[in-house]
Amino acid sequence: MDGIQTNAMVIRPARTGEDVALTDLAMRSVQHHWRYTDEFMEWEPEVIAVQPEHLTEGITNVLEVQGHIIGFYVLRGDAPEMELSRMMVEPDKIGTGCGRRLWEHAVETARGLGVRVIIIDGDPNAEPFYQRMGAVTVGEHEWTPPMMPDWHVKKMRYSIPPVS
Repeated sequence: MDGIQTNAMVIRPARTGEDVALTDLAMRSVQHHWRYTDEFMEWEPEVIAVQPEHLTEGITNVLEVQGHIIGFYVLRGDAPEMELSRMMVEPDKIGTGCGRRLWEHAVETARGLGVRVIIIDGDPNAEPFYQRMGAVTVGEHEWTPPMMPDWHVKKMRYSIPPVS
C-alpha cells in the first residue's frame, strides 16, 4: 500500500527524487510563515533542506491533497528514540490541521517501530505547536544565527504513550 487515505488527504512515503520539492516546500514554509529574511535563509540552507539520504536512510512521509504535496515529516534514528528532523507544511495550510495529521502519523509510525521517545530540535516559532502535541521543552541549542542573537533552536522530547 502506497499511502493512507484520510479525508481526501493521503499520507504516503516520499519517493526518490522528491527531495528538491520538499526542500522548496520547507523554504517557503519558514520564509513566508515565519518571515525569515533572505540573509537568514542563506546562512545555513542545509539546516532546512531535505537531502536525498533523508529519503533512503530515514522515514520521510508526505501529506498530499489531490496529488499536491502540502506537507511532510522526516524521522531518523532507531528505537528506542528517533529524531523528528523535519516537519513542514505549506504556509497557507498552517493552522488547518495538516500539521496535527502529520504529527499523529509520525507518532504512530514511530510507535510501530518500538520507539518510546521522539526528540525534536525545533524552530522556536514551532515550539508552541509541539507543546500542544505533548512535547516538553528540555533546553536550547547554542547554535544561533549571527543576525538573530536571541533565536535558539529548542530541544524537545515527546514520550510516546503506550497503547491502551
